[in-house]
This record gives sequence, structure tokens and C-alpha cells, in this order.
Amino acid sequence: MNRSMMHALTNCEARLVRGNTCRVVWWAWMVVIGVGCAGCYQQTVVPPTTSIAPPMRPVPVIPQQPIEPYVPPTYQPIEPITRSNPWKPDTEARDWNYIVLHHTAASTGSVESIHEEHLKRKDKSGNHWLGIGYHFVIGNGNGMTDGEIEPTFRWRQQMQGAHAGVSEYNQRGIGIVLIGNFENEPPTESQTRAIKQLVGTLKQEYGIVESKVVGHGDVKATECPGKLFPMNDVRDSLPPKNEQAALDHSPVWLARIPQRSSQVVSQQGVSQVVLRSGPTATPWNYLSGDSRK
Repeated sequence: MNRSMMHALTNCEARLVRGNTCRVVWWAWMVVIGVGCAGCYQQTVVPPTTSIAPPMRPVPVIPQQPIEPYVPPTYQPIEPITRSNPWKPDTEARDWNYIVLHHTAASTGSVESIHEEHLKRKDKSGNHWLGIGYHFVIGNGNGMTDGEIEPTFRWRQQMQGAHAGVSEYNQRGIGIVLIGNFENEPPTESQTRAIKQLVGTLKQEYGIVESKVVGHGDVKATECPGKLFPMNDVRDSLPPKNEQAALDHSPVWLARIPQRSSQVVSQQGVSQVVLRSGPTATPWNYLSGDSRK
């Protein structure tokens, strides 16, 4: 092989080596550049921030109260009224021997209206009456409740009556008047029941026999208590079988006890029986003395 050919072969190999080297270097640079670019475009990952919560306050533990079992209320029965005579006065009883029955001969009336009328009357000596002359009044629904039994100051104070026109029956007779004119019509059913219960109770309480239960006309010349008054039935009345029956015709009177009371007071030598009705009081003025009605 001549020298020129050797020189050309050497140059060729040198170029080949140099070319391979260039390619290797080129690829190396490309790898470096690629990796570098990839690093440029890589997303920056920001680590999440962790918020630190404030410390929690301890929740107070409230102790639970024990739940008591439900106990239904107990109801005590109302004590029954033990008095067999709801009209029994608080003062010492008078020596009663009679029951004298009357009617007012008027369709309307009340304790107050009768009292005002009797205040205008005078006894044989010219003295004014103390007031209403009866011990009990029984209403008919006109002026008083139908069947209402209302005692007057004479009964509460156990005073003599002013109803019979005869001293014996005034002093020892319980005067009972019913509102109505029983010459024209009989008493109402409520009045009849009331008078029977009242008479039966008074008979038993004071030992009054049937023969001494009389009408006004039996002791004085008068038509009182009227031809339509059931005298025989009332005379034979028995006391109520139970205490409640005795109260059936006296609820209004019992309710009035705190508001209506009678008392005797002295003022400049003049005595007064005061009838209290509500907040006001109507005085019953009269001169002192037992001889007057």
C-alpha cells in the first residue's frame, strides 16, 4: 500500500472518530438540555399549610338530677257539715214553745223591704218597732231567691218577735213568714219544701209538738197565712233525714253570713241593730227598752 493511500485511510478514520465523538457530544448536550428544560417546566409543589386549631375548652359536665317518679295528687274529701241544725244561733237559745206561720199577703218582698215597713209601725205605747218582726223569711223568687230561708236579727240574737199580736206567741213563738199571698195561690214548690224542712228542724231542736205549730189565724182574727197554705202538711213536718237536706234551702243565707250580721251598739243613748249588706250598713235605730216590739 502506498503512502498516499495510508494517509487517506488515516484521515478517514480520524474523521470517523471525530464524527462519532461529535455525535456523542451532541447527544450528551441534548440530554442535558432536555433535562434542564424539563426542570424549568416542572410544577412547583407547595406543601400544604397546616392550620393549628386553638386548643378546645373542656366542656363542663353538669350532673343530671335524678328524675323522680310521678306521683298523682291525693284529694282529701271535704268534711261534711256536722250540724243537724244549720240555723242554730250562736247565742243561748230562748225558751221557744210555738212556731207561728205567716204570709206577707204580697207577691214580692224581702227581709229588707219588710224591715223598712215594720220600722214605721208603733206599739201600743207609741214606740217604733225595732224592725222586722219575724224570725225567718222564706223567699218566692221575687225579691229573694225562691225557697231561700233567711234568719233575721231577732233570730240571731234570740229576741222576742213582733208578729203574732199576742204577747205569749211573741215572747215564746218563732215567727216564720213566707213571701206571697196564699189566699190567691199556694206557696211555690221550693217554698213548701223549705218551710217543711225549717219547721221539722225547729220542732226537733226545741221540742215543739205539732199542736203548737200554728198559723197566725189560730191566735188572732186574721186570714193569715191564707186558705191555700198547706197547714196540715207543714205542721206534721219531720226533720230532714240528712244534714245536706237541711242546707238545700239555705245556701244563700249561709253565703251571706260574712257580709250580713246583726249587732247592738250604743251611741248617745240610742241602740242600733245594724244590718250589714256588702260594704255599707243600714242601721236600725230604736230607743233602748225591752217593752217595745
